[in-house]
Amino acid sequence: MFKCWSAVLVLGFIFLESEGRPTKEAGHGLKSYQPLIRLRHKEKSQESSRIKGFHIQNGPLGSCENKYCGLGRHCVISRETGQPECACMNLCKRHYKPVCGSDGEFYENHCEVHRAACLKKQKITIVHNEDCFFKGENCKAPEYSKMKSMLLDLQNQKDITQENENPNDDDASRKKFLVDQMFKYFDADSNGLIDINELTQVIKQEELGKDLSGCTLYDLLKYDDFNSDKHLALEEFYRTFQVIQLSLPEDQKLSITAATVGQSAVLSCAVQGELRPPIIWKRNNIILNNLDLEDINDFGDDGSLYITKVTTTHMGNYTCYADGYEHIRQTHIFQVNVPPVIRVYPESQAREPGVTASLRCHAEGIPNPQLGWLKNGVDITPKLSKQLTLQANGSEVHISNVRYEDTGAYTCIAKNEAGVDEDISSLFVEDSARKTLANILWREEGLGIGNMFYVFYEDGIKVIQPIECEFQRHIKPSEKLLGFQDEVCPKAEGDDVQKCVWASAVNVKDKFIYVAQPTLDRVLVVDVQSQKVVQAVSTDPVPVKLHYDKSHDQVWVLSWGSMEKTSPTLQVILSRWHTHTWEDTTSSAASLTALEQFRPSSWWTV
Repeated sequence: MFKCWSAVLVLGFIFLESEGRPTKEAGHGLKSYQPLIRLRHKEKSQESSRIKGFHIQNGPLGSCENKYCGLGRHCVISRETGQPECACMNLCKRHYKPVCGSDGEFYENHCEVHRAACLKKQKITIVHNEDCFFKGENCKAPEYSKMKSMLLDLQNQKDITQENENPNDDDASRKKFLVDQMFKYFDADSNGLIDINELTQVIKQEELGKDLSGCTLYDLLKYDDFNSDKHLALEEFYRTFQVIQLSLPEDQKLSITAATVGQSAVLSCAVQGELRPPIIWKRNNIILNNLDLEDINDFGDDGSLYITKVTTTHMGNYTCYADGYEHIRQTHIFQVNVPPVIRVYPESQAREPGVTASLRCHAEGIPNPQLGWLKNGVDITPKLSKQLTLQANGSEVHISNVRYEDTGAYTCIAKNEAGVDEDISSLFVEDSARKTLANILWREEGLGIGNMFYVFYEDGIKVIQPIECEFQRHIKPSEKLLGFQDEVCPKAEGDDVQKCVWASAVNVKDKFIYVAQPTLDRVLVVDVQSQKVVQAVSTDPVPVKLHYDKSHDQVWVLSWGSMEKTSPTLQVILSRWHTHTWEDTTSSAASLTALEQFRPSSWWTV
């Protein structure tokens, strides 16, 4: 019985083998049978057949049923011949299992490798490393930025779905929260690092293989793995998504800075952090960065505020913060120290023996200066008595029952942190028989320069030596300005006599006298050393009042605009006495009642 079944099985095997092979002879019409084994290679709804070991060559016309094409290709019916033939696959089934090809390219799955080999007509094998994940330039900067924005949007949608949204969060806090949640999700093993396998897992779970415009999550490792360890730490993730971590030490939230007028100053912002945005500076709630300021014109790469030439207008509070993070701000209290500027009154006086003499010193400066007095270079403090006293916090010297020996030069000295200034008030004790023109002039309000008096007349400027009562120099109206053809006082149309009209004059550093000529719309500059008129500075019409700001070395000019005072203006002349050049800067002035009225005089003493 066993032998019978064995014979049957052998015969059956022989029969099947003979029937499963096509005959070599043409025309016999033997029917081919289906193979015992069929392997399918699918491409969406189409499929091609791969038969192990042999091809069925004489199947039905126009059928791909038994056409073997190999990996990366599929069977198509030729439009010309109607016969099945192999072609490269148009698409692979969507499946994300990234691999590297031997051509160095990145492929989303094995099918894509074989498809590429077909299209390129070259052999491409799978390389078991990840180098290709970080090569290529398919992901450009704009697309990379869009990808990161899309990831944030996806995370935000997840968070909203989970009802975790906090509408009260500001944008910066909200962004940090989303990035923290994303990192936690990407870091599957919770070891604080994201590697390529975890990124692959996210791509599979979220189906992110084809939706990122040429970019992939692997580009996070390519572009933002700053220490090149093939892992992303949380700090690197923060940098990737521009999450700014700013800090400001508690003891630096308020900073006090002091500078002296005329110096330069730097205010540095203590707000620090990786990827810190540009620093914004504000004063009086106005952003300074947007203003084209002449004196604040360089904010520097470090966000510092530079003041090129400090003036009192710069004192006040300044705040700085990183753009978009105004809640982290530093306040700078900027103090401006001004050297003392003093003036004594009177500068000179003559008193008869037995009367009382007073010498006053007015000092201004920031901080308030301390005052002291010298007589002929010697401190008067040890000599104070009932006859010699200091009053008004040391700003006044009172001498009762003056004597001849009280004659002298009394120097007022003012000191503060920014500097020292001094001025001299001269006291002459003489009887009435010895009074001179100098004594009379000293009783007038005015300035003596270099032991000389400058008196402005209709017929010019006269320089008087008061002690000897001598005229040292007479600058006539017809005299030419030094180096120019202009006259000191040109003859006016309709006048029979050439004469001068003066309005106001100031002493500038004991080197120059600035004097206004209201009818000529200009200011003359007299050089004290040469006793010559060296410059004429044009002004707005009818300049009537001059004021010298010693701390800023500026001459302020009040002009009426017309004799009817229709359009008053203020002009500032920047006195650059050391180079003999002047710069004229104009600003409007709507209300200037504090400055006194112009009363032209035929002669005037300085």
